[in-house]
Amino acid sequence: MLTLWQKIVSVTTLPIAIVYRLIMPRAKWLVVSADITRWTSWKGLGDNLQGFSHLLGNYPEFRSLFYKRIGLLRLLSSWWLKGKTTLEITTRDIGGGLLIQHGFSTIVSAERIGKNCKIYQQVTIGYNHDLKAPVIGENVEICCGAKVIGGITVGDNVLVGANAVVVTDVPPNSVVAGVPARVIRKLDHTRDLTA
Repeated sequence: MLTLWQKIVSVTTLPIAIVYRLIMPRAKWLVVSADITRWTSWKGLGDNLQGFSHLLGNYPEFRSLFYKRIGLLRLLSSWWLKGKTTLEITTRDIGGGLLIQHGFSTIVSAERIGKNCKIYQQVTIGYNHDLKAPVIGENVEICCGAKVIGGITVGDNVLVGANAVVVTDVPPNSVVAGVPARVIRKLDHTRDLTA
């Protein structure tokens, strides 16, 4: 249930959402649209312009991701609608449907991130001392406090447990946990992170 304040903010950001939708190139919009679909589904909102407006107005984590996606177009509203100040996203190649829960004290510096990934708070995805960054597959969920470091590959459909430290490749369809992280379970089906 939306609070009165959230409804007011959503209404005031609706014109901004409309402008972005109208001027954004189609290829960019398709990726942003996948993000909007994941976020509105997660928050129980309509997957429409009003849901987009609500996300822009009420979730700085979404705004940070959105501004990363749109580049210079962010100047239209970033002076008023600030992103999450403790969320740093430097990855250039991010598949659609990325969901960042909270985004507090989170660094996302991967070589590439696949579609439909979910990243929780206090996660570090970044470079090792050789200045190599990880490649994150599709449908990967990285739980709070986890660290994914170096030139490794995290396969598709992986769950990285809370506070895990991942410094070696992770095979697809698995759950990893611990310090250093190791596979604790193989999954015999594809994980569905779309919800």
